[in-house]
Amino acid sequence: MEDEILKKVSSSGLNGIKRIELKRTFGKNCENVLETLIEKQQVFVEKKANTYFVWTKENYLSKRLQDNPKCKLTLSSTTKSKYVKSEPTNHMHDLQNTINVLHQINPNIDFKIEFDKCLTESSTSIGWMPFSQIRKKICESKQISSDYFYTLASELVEKHRENYEISSGGKEGIMTRGLVHGFVRNV
Repeated sequence: MEDEILKKVSSSGLNGIKRIELKRTFGKNCENVLETLIEKQQVFVEKKANTYFVWTKENYLSKRLQDNPKCKLTLSSTTKSKYVKSEPTNHMHDLQNTINVLHQINPNIDFKIEFDKCLTESSTSIGWMPFSQIRKKICESKQISSDYFYTLASELVEKHRENYEISSGGKEGIMTRGLVHGFVRNV
């Protein structure tokens, strides 16, 4: 069953596969197999909003490199210095070490600071700010995609409910309870 789950996760590519989808396909025993694969670092699990996604090691690294310019910079500087000096047999070990370092990077701290700064500088007199304006500023300065911005924004608002209030409306924003919430303010 381990090989079947790995094939299914691998075929999901950079988008990953929902953990619940794996449970539906492979049954309750799937959870134990996933825990084993996580311990072996063959798969990585990450929570987005209220859903857990699963990736293979290679797809997870590729996704992190695509979504986060800091990870790309860290990897390129790490691999340049290591691969020039190392033997070919050590490349997989070096790659695993790099994955472990990248897995520890927390882009949410930097994102929260930038998000709060944009919100404070540009909000209206009553404090509301469209997510679209914050997205434009942060995506330009951090060079991240709109999808990644909204993933981080959703996580931020969910994690710090006491700091932010959101309002439905607008053409773009974060999805909560089936509605697009296009405005945010500090509470």
